[in-house]
Amino acid sequence: MKLGITTLAIATAGFLAAQEAPVVREGAYWVGSISDSFAIGPQSALQVNTRGAVVVKRGSGDQVTYRIRQRVRATNEDRARALLGGGAKQVTRLRGRTMLEVQPISADNVKTDLEITVPAQVSMLIIRTEVGEIDVAEFDGGLDLTTGGGEIQLGRIGGSVQCFSGAGQVAIEKTGGAIKCTTVGGNIAVRDAGGPVALSNQLGGNIRVDKAAGDVRAHSAQGMIEVGQAGGAVIADTQGGFIQVGSARGIQAESAAGMVRVKNDAGPMNLATMAGNILAELLGGARIQDSSLVASGGDITVLIPSNLAMTIMARNSSGNGPRIISEFPEIRVSSTKFFQPLVAQGAINGGGPVLNLNATSGVIYLRRK
Repeated sequence: MKLGITTLAIATAGFLAAQEAPVVREGAYWVGSISDSFAIGPQSALQVNTRGAVVVKRGSGDQVTYRIRQRVRATNEDRARALLGGGAKQVTRLRGRTMLEVQPISADNVKTDLEITVPAQVSMLIIRTEVGEIDVAEFDGGLDLTTGGGEIQLGRIGGSVQCFSGAGQVAIEKTGGAIKCTTVGGNIAVRDAGGPVALSNQLGGNIRVDKAAGDVRAHSAQGMIEVGQAGGAVIADTQGGFIQVGSARGIQAESAAGMVRVKNDAGPMNLATMAGNILAELLGGARIQDSSLVASGGDITVLIPSNLAMTIMARNSSGNGPRIISEFPEIRVSSTKFFQPLVAQGAINGGGPVLNLNATSGVIYLRRK
């Protein structure tokens, strides 16, 4: 089989001769592979365009090395060569960016893998694959990744990450900068982000961020959202799942069908549920700002430190015996007529930022920590 792989290096050389790629039998598959390399300058951007899975390894020096491997099930070698079909490889350089094009011309049932070793002096790596997984274990610079369908697995990344998957999970171990990632369907998990995080799941899947140095923005069409620790504010919404925040400096969270459970260090809270309870624990003392908690179909429970200065405005419009239960004597509950909203208000420790609570079906609890 000929992969028809030729190199065009505009800056240094012309066409090289096409290389013959042998086809060998490996178990149930016929496999064709070929390797090559080229030099790249310091602080360069490298873009890889291909179809199939891409595995990136960390290298040294100034050489980018890569191996293209294709495999297919076939009754004989001639049939395998026909299915593998060939393809083209091209390297171009323009304005500080080096581009590697690997475009196989093969049948749909041919699996193409690209393994590429990138030296540390490359500052930005851009990968565009029509379909297939992307796996980067370690890279010092920034990443810009797109796959039409496949998982994205990232280890320790020194810079920022931007990624998109048409269908597949996204897992990121650690970055030195910001993260902005979207998947049409699949879970997203981030363990440690060195900057702000923006994650979106357009059809379904859970989102989890263990730690982020800045703000966290998360959207899931149908899934749970969990944020362990955020150095900034958390803005989260989901149409089908709970939202949980372990620590943040301001929270805006909305769940259409699930519980919202948060701990807030500082800043405002704006929480809303259509069908679920709200549990909010205040941590930040004087740094807490005016906040609003609205539950259309569940209870609201707020845990308040005994030394926190805060003003409470609570309203429960449940049609069947509305209740507001408070462990603070400063908060007075106003008796109302039957089927009228129950109102409670008061100033804890002299008053402070206003906490507005509104429940339409459930109980409001004000608990002393």
